Amino acid sequence: MQTMTRLVLWSALLLVATSASAQPFEVLGSRALGMGGAFVAVADDASGAFWNPAGLASGQPAGATMEWVRFQSGDRDAVPVAGPWERSTRFTSLGTWPLGLSYTRVDEVNLVNSGRVDRFTTQYYSLSLLQTVIEGVVIGSNLKYVRGHVASASTDAPTVGTALEAGRRLDGHGSGAFDLDLSAMYDARIFRLGVTMRNLRSPSFAGTDGAVRELRRHSRAGLAILPAAGLTLAIDLDLDTADLPTGPQRVLAAGAEHQVSSRIVLRAGTRRNLEGTRATVGAAGASVAMRPGTWIDAHVTLGRSSGERGFGIGLRAGW
Repeated sequence: MQTMTRLVLWSALLLVATSASAQPFEVLGSRALGMGGAFVAVADDASGAFWNPAGLASGQPAGATMEWVRFQSGDRDAVPVAGPWERSTRFTSLGTWPLGLSYTRVDEVNLVNSGRVDRFTTQYYSLSLLQTVIEGVVIGSNLKYVRGHVASASTDAPTVGTALEAGRRLDGHGSGAFDLDLSAMYDARIFRLGVTMRNLRSPSFAGTDGAVRELRRHSRAGLAILPAAGLTLAIDLDLDTADLPTGPQRVLAAGAEHQVSSRIVLRAGTRRNLEGTRATVGAAGASVAMRPGTWIDAHVTLGRSSGERGFGIGLRAGW
């Protein structure tokens, strides 16, 4: 009980003065996205360097991952209107105890209206640091250098697809800033509690045409239950609203992961936006072991009401 009380108090302090974000949690991680984004309290592989650095203490002593993920929304053959977007992410990480290193590149293109498109590219160079507070409770942090490029331009493209393609060719003004993430994990073996706050310094980046994008603070809490060997059930909730270019977003996610054999893991999940369009996205994923401790991960997502769809693949190892 004392452990739980300390964790709750620490989490409450962590979440003071949170605000919106220009980037959601669901940008990378085939395991995480295959579970619908319910991963903050799981985060026990090298992708935990992004989702919850403190979770690195729950996995193997060392691990690494390389991933590529792509998302898009909207009808590519339709006449350009505000709303359609696409995002691609590359992620590489090495997670160990008590240090981790990771590199993330997120490239977003948004159709602002029928005649304007913008592009926001971020590159994160992160050092993860872990510290045990008491038995079962770990605090993690990411010390980050973020390089951001912002570009915006008018377009007379006849379709959504050609407008977004033009956006991908924009090369905006770049600038850099230091940032910080904080996280915590309480591991009780049969369940875990996790919380992550990203972008504590809320860095902003300006383009040459005056367009500004800000990575504001964004926090999420999660619960993972491990009722049997090889089975994980998880639920996550955003603790604030992210003000994305496509509208406000506050996610409730739920997912499951089941290791059906020594070589195959299956997972599924869903997430719902509790703000704005209240769109729901479904997800499914699988992992296949190439050899003990080395996995190929893949996932797909589909949102019928929002037109969102995505897929990704990654190579993950632990030892």
